[in-house]
Amino acid sequence: MVDPDAPTSELSSHEVASDLVSGPVPYRVLRPGTGPTSGDDGLPLLVFLHGGGGAAEFLDVLQPVFDRLWATGALPPLVVATPSAGRSFYLDRFDGRERWEQFLHAELIPHLVATTGAGRGGDAVAIAGVSMGGLGALRVAFRHPEQFVAVAALEPGIEESPIWAEVARRDRVYRDDALMRELFGADGGPVDAEHFRANHPRTVAERNGHRIAAAGLAIYLECGDQDLLHLQYGAEALHRQLFAHGIDHEYRLVRGADHLGPTLLPRIGDALTFVGRALAALDEPPPEPDPLLDMFRAFITPQEIDRGYRRTEIVAGPAGPIEVHVMGEGPTVVLLPSLGRGAADFQALAARLARAGFQAVAPEPRGLGASTGHLDGVTMADLADDVAAVIRAVADGPATVVGHAFGNRVARMVATTHPDLVDSVVLLAGGGLVPPAPEVSAALGAVFDPALGADDHLDAVRTAFFAPGNDPTVWADGWFGGVAAAQAAATAGTPVDTWWTAGRADVLVVQPADDVVAAPANGTAIVDALGSRASMITIPDAGHALLPEQPAAVATALLTWLDRRARTPPVRSAP
Repeated sequence: MVDPDAPTSELSSHEVASDLVSGPVPYRVLRPGTGPTSGDDGLPLLVFLHGGGGAAEFLDVLQPVFDRLWATGALPPLVVATPSAGRSFYLDRFDGRERWEQFLHAELIPHLVATTGAGRGGDAVAIAGVSMGGLGALRVAFRHPEQFVAVAALEPGIEESPIWAEVARRDRVYRDDALMRELFGADGGPVDAEHFRANHPRTVAERNGHRIAAAGLAIYLECGDQDLLHLQYGAEALHRQLFAHGIDHEYRLVRGADHLGPTLLPRIGDALTFVGRALAALDEPPPEPDPLLDMFRAFITPQEIDRGYRRTEIVAGPAGPIEVHVMGEGPTVVLLPSLGRGAADFQALAARLARAGFQAVAPEPRGLGASTGHLDGVTMADLADDVAAVIRAVADGPATVVGHAFGNRVARMVATTHPDLVDSVVLLAGGGLVPPAPEVSAALGAVFDPALGADDHLDAVRTAFFAPGNDPTVWADGWFGGVAAAQAAATAGTPVDTWWTAGRADVLVVQPADDVVAAPANGTAIVDALGSRASMITIPDAGHALLPEQPAAVATALLTWLDRRARTPPVRSAP
């Protein structure tokens, strides 16, 4: 029900000077109802980017849409701003003369936060756009995901392929060669293929997917299936990439919708409603448990077990049985846990891998569950042999071996002693070379002290494993001191150079930014030592625990790595 007494929104015109683009940039601001034009009013900020050939006055066209959504309560009160950008594509041009992306994130948004009082100091900012504006919104949000709560891209002007030589003719009909040279060429020369690729939203999303996931960026992507500019192909390709890489988003292919016409304003309303939900969630407590959903989950899990999607197997190991938890089907990813911890740490990651079409395999280390191999005098080679037995039993070919913390040493040992069973190695919080500070080492040892009180134990877990502000209670339990002692002895009895280089396998290092046990210098040392075989990404707001702190970011990093390798299989060197 529309409130007839709802106040009418207010539009105002402004401009901001910038050395990043040519001349001062005009912009329009829309505020809900009457009120001050400056001062801290605590409202969120939405930057809405117009399409090609448009201007700041596009916000005037959208004013009735905002008024309707505000009046019905479908959109929370917020301040909206639209700059005039011509046909800039919101791009930092190859020749450097126009740097629109830098202008948006480094100048315009801070300026708007300061002058309107909206955005809550930069913590409540969203960005949206139509056509060229959808392209610009995606690029800037994917490049700087920590700056935004949400991004909504309607019929974004993106090509299906980020490779210039592969761009279809249908994706070029509305951009002539002169414009492309102006945007992506040097001194009027031909298109620079690398600059084009680096600025395509699909490339930016692939490079920054782990940051997008870590930031929790809410993503809305849509296009009409009758788009006259053929933009549905680029939108669909981006959607499929985000889906394959485990990046949560909402996608709509709108039946019967064209690039313009009567569907556009209602579609903008739908996108704004999505943005409004994301912004409103900043002020809402986490949702209460849903009894119906819990009941449905309790019904489905046994069905997954009965049909083999989720199962537990007992594999014959070299020193006794090994309990193995398996989920999904497809290429095998083996998950090896941290010091003195079990396979349960991988439940969330295993579920995401299974949904993406992989078989996630998490063996219990010796001494846990039904893995009853002896622990006395166990060596790193013994632990690697256990993993090799699991791969032979459950995998159809070489596996990707993922090791978390202590597990990274075992993963590298497997790659060293059983190279034919390992396709690639992923190291989560991988250390082994640069030691932690003494107080951190003390906390690491204390987590296995059974005499420690609950509060002191939690403090030790927090100090050693969690980034500042993250909740350590999720790891209050699950520590097995006897297993940890045997694993530590195996490490001490094995020279580092035995397993450090992971044989000849390709290696992805997933480095938590705030890890104080396996400090970032460890990851840098691995990449420097392995050269072209290794690459590293850094997960923000995560410590040595990593998995419970940033589950979505870890999954995205791993899925992106696996997808990239599937598209471009590595050339194997001779042993």
